[in-house]
Amino acid sequence: MPSTVLMRSKLLVIVLTMVCFKLQAQQDPQFTHNMFNNQSVNPGSYGLSEGISITSIFREQWLGFKDGNNVKVSPETFLVNVDAPIQFLQGGVRFGIAQDKEAYTTNMVVKLGYAYHLNIGNSKLGIGLNGNFNNKKIDSKNFNPVDEGDPVLDGLKTDGTLVSDLSLGVFLQKPHSYYAFSSTEVMENSKAMGTATFKNRRHYYLTGGQDITLPAFQGYVFTPSIFLKSDGNVMQADLNVMAKYNNKVWGGVTYRINDAIALLVGMAYKDLEIGYSYDIPTSRVAATGSHEIMARYRFKFEKEKIRTGYRNTRFL
Repeated sequence: MPSTVLMRSKLLVIVLTMVCFKLQAQQDPQFTHNMFNNQSVNPGSYGLSEGISITSIFREQWLGFKDGNNVKVSPETFLVNVDAPIQFLQGGVRFGIAQDKEAYTTNMVVKLGYAYHLNIGNSKLGIGLNGNFNNKKIDSKNFNPVDEGDPVLDGLKTDGTLVSDLSLGVFLQKPHSYYAFSSTEVMENSKAMGTATFKNRRHYYLTGGQDITLPAFQGYVFTPSIFLKSDGNVMQADLNVMAKYNNKVWGGVTYRINDAIALLVGMAYKDLEIGYSYDIPTSRVAATGSHEIMARYRFKFEKEKIRTGYRNTRFL
């Protein structure tokens, strides 16, 4: 069998196994900037920042991964999250939209949610819920099967299938630390796509971080954190260490166990934060790395000033 045909056959098997037949691997997109992206996986985090927060991330994974026709099939993900505290609701709300492309499949996801805030001493606990709406499309024309007239490919629904689900989460925010647990795709809904079936897979997330200041490094804040993700079958762990100087610039490293080592850099200017990361793969899946760009802007709410002086009636 020619090498190009063999490559197409292998890619077809991989894509169909991952996407069509009741996907058994992790489905949620992967991000290296997970410490800036709690809103995507944990509804309890909505509205815990001081004002309206807009976060966008673009990730291009496994650069140079192509099929037998030299068509790029590496995963690409783009998202925008907007969340804000709503005082009269005693919590926060969030709207998010994301597009995730994997080989010949495209997922367009919209999420809407609410978190209730509860003050516990000097800490704040967020308890949240959101609805997920995933429109999934498959471009079967690019599969190029070895045998023409494949009944599975011919019967695939390619004009899009909408699958809805729910996510739950709790997020404890303390003055210099945070701890959170959440679950996405809780209901594990499924939908027929012609001859194939797409099934949501429930995911679990556990994360936490701690700010550390050392007298020997004035102006620096070190933040070790952990990000655990599991679908009940496979678990993935990110171990992160970030160093921020004067709240203006930062750098860090992430070790994703059995997958990659990532380097992160970023800077802040007033209410704008911009970050970049590059993943160096340690597994056999990819021969090249992954790029990721993050941008976040906060519209801070000004608190009402309390008068501390009194007008002298002699000087009106």
